[in-house]
Amino acid sequence: MRYALVDTGVWYAMFDPRDPYAGDIGKKAEILTRCQVVVPWPTMYETLRTGFVNNGLALRRLQDYRKSPRVEYCDDDSYRRQALELSFSSALRDRRPLSMVDCLIRLIMDDTNVNIALLATFNARDFVDVCRRRRIELV
Repeated sequence: MRYALVDTGVWYAMFDPRDPYAGDIGKKAEILTRCQVVVPWPTMYETLRTGFVNNGLALRRLQDYRKSPRVEYCDDDSYRRQALELSFSSALRDRRPLSMVDCLIRLIMDDTNVNIALLATFNARDFVDVCRRRRIELV
């Protein structure tokens, strides 16, 4: 079984038909049906923002999806502090602004003890380097 990470924007597009990327989700969603989806908690924090939880249809769709045996949650404790520091340093020192959640996803993918084969995102430029280095498919 292939393990996949999903960036927050993909969750919006998969479950909210009003999302600007909803029309472009087909291939990504189809590929995810053949993967074990690993969900870092911070992506759920980002997804379940006020606008999303006020959208009953999108919320019910996500609720049903997350109950699938193909979805598992990733303990991100060991990445949190490093993701925090990386977000500050990448923006201030390297002039490459990365959200803390994106930094955490990058750290998980870069961890050789975690078997991630695929990342679904609409923001490839923030992940292409780590995906290339770790041979993770970027969709």
